[in-house]
Amino acid sequence: MLVHKKQELHVYEQEAASPAPKIVQKADKRLRVKCLTLVIIAVVMAAITTMQSAAIVQAGYDLVKIKGQVAKIEKENELLRLDIARLKSPQRIEEIAVKELGMVVPKNAYYASAIPANTQPQSEPVKNTGVTEQILSAIKVNKAEASKGR
Repeated sequence: MLVHKKQELHVYEQEAASPAPKIVQKADKRLRVKCLTLVIIAVVMAAITTMQSAAIVQAGYDLVKIKGQVAKIEKENELLRLDIARLKSPQRIEEIAVKELGMVVPKNAYYASAIPANTQPQSEPVKNTGVTEQILSAIKVNKAEASKGR
């Protein structure tokens, strides 16, 4: 009887042990597929994050490079503006006119302005002042006439 019980237990253990590994293997395959899918998704996400970070860093480097170029061009632009101001200076123009073109600075300057017939000129008392004051007064009269006509 004791032998018979051992055999029954052994048979029972074999029956209980056999079906379990087959189910575990199927579950194990599904688990492996899910884990592999999860790992692939994680790798893809990490790659995308890395590429985005690299793009942001590259954009930062490009921005610094462009800011340097802008500063260089602004400095060059300022130098050109100074050069234009120097070339436009009245002293330089007068010097070129006198030395290279043989012109002379006039001692007395006479100015004529055209006054339309239909408008009355504004009579301002003319003072015995300098030429610059006379020029400024003539410009003021002409500006007033121009604004009335339009």
